[in-house]
Amino acid sequence: MLLSSWQKVKPHSQLKFEHSRSLKHIPEPSGIAYDSTTDHLFIVSDHGILFECDNQGNILRRAEKEGMDFEGVEIKDSFVYVSDESPRKVYQYRKSDLSLVKEYSVSWGGAINKAFESITYNHIKNCFLLVSQSPVVIVEYDTNFHETKRFRFRSARDISDAKWYNGSLYLLSALDETIFKCDPTSYEIKESFKINILNPEGLAFDREGNLIITSDDMQKIYFFKNLPHN
Repeated sequence: MLLSSWQKVKPHSQLKFEHSRSLKHIPEPSGIAYDSTTDHLFIVSDHGILFECDNQGNILRRAEKEGMDFEGVEIKDSFVYVSDESPRKVYQYRKSDLSLVKEYSVSWGGAINKAFESITYNHIKNCFLLVSQSPVVIVEYDTNFHETKRFRFRSARDISDAKWYNGSLYLLSALDETIFKCDPTSYEIKESFKINILNPEGLAFDREGNLIITSDDMQKIYFFKNLPHN
């Protein structure tokens, strides 16, 4: 497999959230995804539950099918994809009614709680991406979740979530409290941003490009303005 590495980039900007809200009814909130068609948020819990919420994090409904350790969530077309870290699975839900459509098994060695923390879709390469927590590896999959390529990411101690937005891949590191903006094909870091949140877990962008982050320890959702650019 092709491996890629590069030097760590010093974050150029410190981000401060505009406001936050409690997610007290979602146990250990982890990954988050924004649905531009409904202005809703999909949030997964470490307890293996998928929630659909309004744009402020208030629960609207939850999926009947539960897993073990949901970490990442992504929306593609009319489906919601959720990564279940412990059993190494990806669940495909129908967005309209949150019914389970299919389960995929993905392989990963190492510790149970150090596997895939995030899932997103690369619209340039037309492939799904699963990103391991530690060591950080970006793994590309076809639409049937057959692995095609791996990239080693050496610039962060961990990655807790990954999201595609506006032609770039964004990676969130909880330990480094940093967001990395990466090239869509090489995954080389282009920009990075420090954030002032304890244990950030989930990363999403709304239709205006505003940043939304969840924290499982604080059980909160944080709202930022657009990322600054050089």
